[in-house]
Amino acid sequence: MNKDLFELINKFDVITIYRHVSPDSDALGSQFGLKQWILDTYPNKQVYALGINEKKSIDYFYPEMDYANDETIKQSLAIILDTANSERIDDQRFKLAKYRLKIDHHVLVESYADTEIVCEESGATCEILARLFMENEEKLSSQCAQYLYCGLIADTLRFSIASTSSDTLKAAAYLVQCGADVVEANKVIFSTSLKQFKFENFIRSNCNVKNGKLAYMIVRKEDYERFGLTFEEAKEKVFVMGGINEFEMWVLFTEKEKDENGNAIFNGSLRSKKEAINDIANKYHGGGHKLACGVKGLTEDTIQQLLTDLVLRIS
Repeated sequence: MNKDLFELINKFDVITIYRHVSPDSDALGSQFGLKQWILDTYPNKQVYALGINEKKSIDYFYPEMDYANDETIKQSLAIILDTANSERIDDQRFKLAKYRLKIDHHVLVESYADTEIVCEESGATCEILARLFMENEEKLSSQCAQYLYCGLIADTLRFSIASTSSDTLKAAAYLVQCGADVVEANKVIFSTSLKQFKFENFIRSNCNVKNGKLAYMIVRKEDYERFGLTFEEAKEKVFVMGGINEFEMWVLFTEKEKDENGNAIFNGSLRSKKEAINDIANKYHGGGHKLACGVKGLTEDTIQQLLTDLVLRIS
């Protein structure tokens, strides 16, 4: 069992916790779950969860982000969660910290911390934390367990992805034993508003299919704004095209901004049932897991190039 997390937390009186930009529930769940455990266990320590407040619908379940000045960060142990590469860390001041610890479940693409706990086989960073706590025989508060359980079911899509293992389910059982509310967690993570429901149906009705195996949707800013959604909310809807027998891959491209010439720039979310696609994502300013990746900064021309690469992978 890896004791680095506990030894480092015990050593430092000031701890800053980071996650990636545009955080999902695994990033937020691991960040606030870890913060809650530290405060429950060491009430005299100073603990800061750092990053930009982005109020998507899911964010209302989590507390407001904290603020720490540079001098505080310089004294701290920085713990970076759920972030494969340093460029995506939300608050680059992590570099000021006295010591840096990385905990992540993505494919290793960059080593940027003094100590790194990377478990690519885990379904979520929340799973890694839960397993570390379980193996260290920690008794978590129900609030800590709830944060971690929400992140776990979000990233594993309710234990339905390929990386779900017996260890994943043991971690989930441990969190439930500690007081996680399964019904409430599923409501928080998977319930949707009427406007999001209508947007999801818009994607279902208008997505395109290549070679009968690749589904994709190009969503423009006016599309998601018409439904009252933000970019952050819209880009999460790639799952809408999943679960279809005929689709081997599905991709959602969401317009984020326009360049100086007025051309739309898109970010993309890529998913695959069995063929690895992370190497393809790497070619387009992205990366991630073998079967679930993100890309960014795409033009309409590069979208077509990416789609061609994906079709060749499944042909």
